[in-house]
Amino acid sequence: MPTSFYAVSSLSRQGDDREDIMTLTVEMFGLAPFSEASSVQVDLGQGATIGELVAAIARELPSFVGHVIDPGKTRLIENYGFYINSHLISDHQEVHLNPGARVVLLLLATGG
Repeated sequence: MPTSFYAVSSLSRQGDDREDIMTLTVEMFGLAPFSEASSVQVDLGQGATIGELVAAIARELPSFVGHVIDPGKTRLIENYGFYINSHLISDHQEVHLNPGARVVLLLLATGG
C-alpha cells in the first residue's frame, strides 16, 4: 500500500498538471561503478511519476540500464532506491514530483 505524503512540500499525490516542464537534479550515491557523475539533471513534466523519473534517468545515463535501472526503463533494480524530500520512496509508489523536489538515487544495501 502506498505511503501518503500529503504533508511533504514539493511532493504531491493529487493533481496531474504536466503542462510545464521542470528540471530536477538527481543526486547519486553509491553508483560510482556505473557513472563518475555525482548528479544528473533531468527534464520532466510537472507532476511526473517515479516511473517517468526512472525513464528520464535512463535516457541521460544509458550505462545504468541493466545495472541500476531495469531493462524496461521504468523501475529500479533491487537494492537501489530514491530519497525524495528526505523520505525513502520505492519506485512502485504513486508519488508525483513537483519543482523543487530534492531527489537522491542511491544504493540501499550496505555491508557490515
